[in-house]
Formats: sequence, structure tokens, C-alpha cells
Amino acid sequence: MSNVEYKRTLCFASHANCGVKATVEDGKITKLEGDPECTVSQGRVCERMDFQLEWLDHPKRCNYPLKRVGARGSGKWERLTWDQACTEIGEKLRYLADEYGPESVIFSHGTGRTDEWYEGRFFNLYGSPNLAMGGSEICWCPTYTNESATYGQFAAAFTAAKTGCVVLWGHNPAQSGDFPEHWGYQDLFANDPDAKLIVVDPRCTEYAANADVWLRLRPGTDGAMAMGWMNVIINEELYDKEFVEAWTYGFEDLKKAVQAYPPEKVAEICWVPAEKIVKAARMYATCLPAYLPWGLATDAIGRNQAQANRAKACLKALIGINKAGQTYLAPPNDVLPHATFEMPEMLPKSQRDKQLGSDRFPFHSWPSYQMISDAQSRVFHHPYFLSQNATCAQNWCAVSEAIRTGKPYPVKGLIAQASNPFSNLSNTQDVYECVKLLDLVITHEYTMTPLAMLSDYVLPAAGWLERPQLWGVGGGGPCITGVALTGEAAVPPLYERRDNYEFWRSLAEGTFDEETCEKYWSWQTTEEAYDAMLEPQGTSARGAITDPVFNPSPEEWHKMSDPKTGQLYGFGTPTGKVELRSTIIEDLFDEKEALPYYEEPFESPISTPDVAETFPLILTAGSRVMPYYHSEYRQVNGCRDRYPEPHFQIHPETAANLGIGDGMWCWIETRRGRCLQKAKLDASVSPYTVAAQHGWWFPELPESEPWLGGWFISNINMCTDNDPDNCCRLSGVYNVKLAQCNVHRADDVPFRSLFG
Repeated sequence: MSNVEYKRTLCFASHANCGVKATVEDGKITKLEGDPECTVSQGRVCERMDFQLEWLDHPKRCNYPLKRVGARGSGKWERLTWDQACTEIGEKLRYLADEYGPESVIFSHGTGRTDEWYEGRFFNLYGSPNLAMGGSEICWCPTYTNESATYGQFAAAFTAAKTGCVVLWGHNPAQSGDFPEHWGYQDLFANDPDAKLIVVDPRCTEYAANADVWLRLRPGTDGAMAMGWMNVIINEELYDKEFVEAWTYGFEDLKKAVQAYPPEKVAEICWVPAEKIVKAARMYATCLPAYLPWGLATDAIGRNQAQANRAKACLKALIGINKAGQTYLAPPNDVLPHATFEMPEMLPKSQRDKQLGSDRFPFHSWPSYQMISDAQSRVFHHPYFLSQNATCAQNWCAVSEAIRTGKPYPVKGLIAQASNPFSNLSNTQDVYECVKLLDLVITHEYTMTPLAMLSDYVLPAAGWLERPQLWGVGGGGPCITGVALTGEAAVPPLYERRDNYEFWRSLAEGTFDEETCEKYWSWQTTEEAYDAMLEPQGTSARGAITDPVFNPSPEEWHKMSDPKTGQLYGFGTPTGKVELRSTIIEDLFDEKEALPYYEEPFESPISTPDVAETFPLILTAGSRVMPYYHSEYRQVNGCRDRYPEPHFQIHPETAANLGIGDGMWCWIETRRGRCLQKAKLDASVSPYTVAAQHGWWFPELPESEPWLGGWFISNINMCTDNDPDNCCRLSGVYNVKLAQCNVHRADDVPFRSLFG
């Protein structure tokens, strides 16, 4: 008789963390289905679940530690043990620290589906301030920093049943977001016919097609649109007067600033009729409660990123914070934050000051991280509350400069985890050239990504079915959201794969002395580490599976007294209020930057008309398609069968003028480079815009030079820019969304036989 077990786990095929029940027979998973007892997903799963068993033991998965034995990129490897690999890596890391300083080693990570404190712990003990590159710079994390400077915390998750109006701004949860959020909206609109939907997006997404108002703005003009909404709401006195008067700082300054953005001017900037802008602003301010969730688009637009996100944060504040169905912040709770385990206090100030890019771009690096943390500590009683790995990033453009020139110091080593920088960094040709210049590249990964193919050591990563999980709803971490879900491993790691904590602990044992490891890496398993994080809440990793941590957010908890101090909580900002005028930004920069404003994209028909003569179309990059997740799953038959090739959307009239037909391979070309994608004719796209997918590579191609999985063929970041002069002047966020481009038929495809 077979031995059957049922394991309750969390799916990390995206960072939605939906509950999954795994049926395990004689140690092998035979079935995956939604877990109806999961607090968040309530038994629902998305189509990515269809191929997770294929992915668990896919022939392209990394299973054993590998060491490069040929030239970099030759595809020649030898297998070795974990102990041997980590001993050798540790020796090389100690050498780099002694010879060039620990700051010469940097870290890159991808989307936040790994537990993000182990690497911080390692890097702070090692002495490198260059902790986060990639996902932390362009996805979600810039919003963490902006909202924390504005509200004293990142806004928490969605409460569908109490929301009267949803605004999806550069956000399409049907293809790219957390699916519990998507399902929540579906339930909301199915059950409440009066609920309103506003979509702000250059593309006609699934949601835009059914919106009460769709604002098809010119790509990159989000900041102007948000300022225009505030102009209407403030001038028509539609804002929450009680909240604004009592709990905001700088309202009169903001009121003055938005006068420069009347709807008619915003209409000219955004290419949207003024009456639609006014209608949307009024709807948002009057169909309360109204909810404006995070959207990736404004995190990745480069030059105007911080101010566009600040404008959206101020817009949310005008209708009130900590009200059900609107923007609310989780109250202080007893779950220890990631930062407690990252131990940023272990990194000396002399090393913090060396963080690449933090001198030029101090907002979203160590200077702002310290200032935000100091303000938050009054409310949350932790010296560091936000994840260092999320909100304290090195700058990719500065990293490139350091690798190429040795200034301000040499960068010699890279550790990458859950990261494909050939996909998530701008100007991918520069990524390739920089990686080739490094002395040491270490990758902890599921598959041989293009970076892994160029690495010196590749260590196999355990997937979500092979490890326990701890996560906070909405991706913010349990301390930020007030909710902690845990899941158990369905099966032990296959082959010689190790999970994230085990990877960093193994690396620590190879790098640090015995005393350091005993003191700071004493947990023998990931589950023990989770127990330590949850212990103040009175539970454990196992206990929270059946009894999740839930710290409900009382309405207007900022008005309540802190039992530890007897003072009103207020907000975790320097003034204790929502800062419409940011004192943190003002201290880091000047008065001008303290208030949001709009700045034209670095390259556009307006800012660079000469460029637009040669490259007349506006490229908006980064669109997603299910069931892929960023650059992941291109190896999986269940995905490639459904969506085998990359596409870009183009208006039929524009395509006809260029001699392009539906389904034709085309070159998308900018001043920086070009890539191949197939044309998809779509009349909903502006005739002046093309919308390209991101994340494409071809793992079926050879894993050695010159192919390296075809990273350069259809990669839209061959077309994007990493000039520091074009980054956001506050945060240093580089641009992976916008460019002026041209499109032409690919009659000269050098690899046509690959595609058919």
C-alpha cells in the first residue's frame, strides 16, 4: 500500500504565494491543487500551476554544483561537491576583500520570490555595501522608498469588498500581478455593479477594455497625469479636508505646485483629452473608498521615476490614508522585520559611504535608507524596518562604470541569485561586456541562464516545492503587511539542490571563521530561521501553516496611542505626518525636489525632436504575457506551446505604412541597439507607439559562445539605455520602459532557420 501525504505549501511561480495542496505518494508529488484553506488565494491557482510538476524535474534544471574549467562562456564544466565549491569560493572572496576591498564584490537579484535577508546578512558581515542590483532598482522597491518617505511605510494590500473605485495605473494584474489581487478585482466587479474602474495605461489591457475610464497616455508622462488629477481634486475641493488638515505636511506647497498642471496642459503633455482627465480625477475622489495599487510602470521609467511615484503617493494621500478600501498601512506588529536579520548595523559607515552610485543618487540607497529608518523607528521600534535589500540599492550605471574603469574603485566579483541581469538590466550589450571583465561570477540558479553560462561557479537552487516558505501578503514582508503565511516543503530538495538560506549559510561557512558562523549562522535549517522570525508573534513556521499570522489594520490607527510610549503613533516620517512636501528629499537635495513635478522623458518627440526624426515611434517596453514570469519558464513545453515567440503591438495603419504585416518578424531599433520580435497588429495601440514584450531568450540554443541561450536576439533591453545622465536624478533608477524607436521588416534575419 502506498504512503500518501498532503502537504500545504505556497506557490512561488510568481510572488503571489497562492496556497497549494500537494499530494505526495511514496515521496513523489502526484498532484497539485489550490488550497481552499489558504487565507489569501482560497483555493484558486493560475495557469502556471499546470506545468509546475514538469518544472520540478525539468531536464534543464541545475542539479549539481558546477565549476567552469574552460574559457568563460565555453560551456565546459566539472562537477564538484558543495563543500569543495564553497571552500574555493570562500578563498576567492577573501582574496578579493584583501586585495581590492570587500566593496569589490557586488550582488544581483531578480524578482522578490527569494527570502531576501540571507544575502544582506552575508554582505553586511563581509563588508560590501553593494547589496542589491536588478529587481531592487526597477520593480516595486522604488515605490517602497517613495511611499516610505511620504507615509513612513509602504502601502499594504487590497481589501476588495470595501472598495468603490479601483485605479490600475501602469498595472495589469491579469498578466503580471499577484493573482489574488486579480481575483479580488474580479469578485469586486462581479458583486458590485456600481464599483468603478479607471485604467491609466498606453496599452489596452484586459482591464482597460472594460474600464469606466481608460486614459491612454503617452508613455512616460505618468507624473504629469498625477499632477493633473491633483489639480482637479484640490481646486474643486474634493480632497479629504479633515485628514489633509490634521495629518499632512506641506499641503499649501503642493496646492501651489499643482497649479502648473491644469487639465488642458496635461492633455497636451499626455495626449489624452482634458475632459477624460477631469472625469477620472473626479471619479477617483468621489467614488469612495478608492484604491490605487502599486504599478510597475512608474518604477522603471528612468528620469522622472521618483517624482512620478511621489505624485501618485500624494494623490493617494489627498483622499485619506488608513481607511478601509483605500490606501492603508499595516500597524506595528511583533513579526521581526527582514532588516533585523539582514543586520545593516554590522556594516560600518566607512563601507556604507562606498556604495556605488549613492553619492550621486542618494534616494534609494544608503543615505535615504538611514534617514527613512531613523524616522520609522519612532513608530515601529526597530532601528531598521524596511528590507535593506529592497530599499538600499547600488546603482547599475555606477556598477558598469566601476567595472569598466576601476573608478571609484574596481569591481571584481558578482554573486547572483534568482537573477537574470541579461533580462532585468538596461543596455544588455553592456551587461555582457561587464560580466566578461569580472574575475569571479557565482550564480545560484534554477537553470543555466545566460549569466550562469558565463559564471565561474553555478550552484543548484531548490524550488518552491522543495523548501519551506515564509511570506507577507503583497510581497512586502510579514512585518510590513501585518500578515505572515508559511508553507512546508512538499518534498526534500531533489539531487543536490539547496534553498536560499542553505546557500548563504554554506557560502558563509566557506568564507568566514568558525566563531562568526556559530554566532550569525547558527540555524541549521531554513525552518529554524523562520521560527526565530515568528517567535515574538508566539508561533512558528509549522504553526503558521494552519494558523497564519494576521495583524488586522484598524482604521486610522495613526490616531491611536502607542502603548510603549503613550504618544500618538502618527506616521513614520520626520514630521510624524504624511509628507506631501518631503523633508527627507529636501535634506538630500533641495527645495525644488521636495515637491513632485513632471519632467519629460530623456528621449521623446518633445525632448529630442532630432532623434524622433530618425526614430519616430515611441517604444514602451516590458509588457508581460502569461504563463511566463519575466524571463522564466522559456524552457517549459507547457509555456512555449502556448506562447512560442515574442511579439510587439503596433497599430495597423502604422504597420501598413512600414510594409509590415501581422506575424512578420521585425527589427525594433533604437540609437543603442536592436532586437527581433514578431508584429502583432492592434488598433488599440496609439499609431505613434509600439509596445514590446520583455524577458525573451532561447534556452534551446547552445549554452556556449556565441549563443549563450540567444540572449541578444529578442531581448528588448538591447534597445534601452544605462547612461547615468538619463537616470532618475534622485534614485538613479535606470530606464527599461521608454525610447524612441523605428521598426522595419527583418528581411535580413541572420538566424531565420531558428524561427521558421
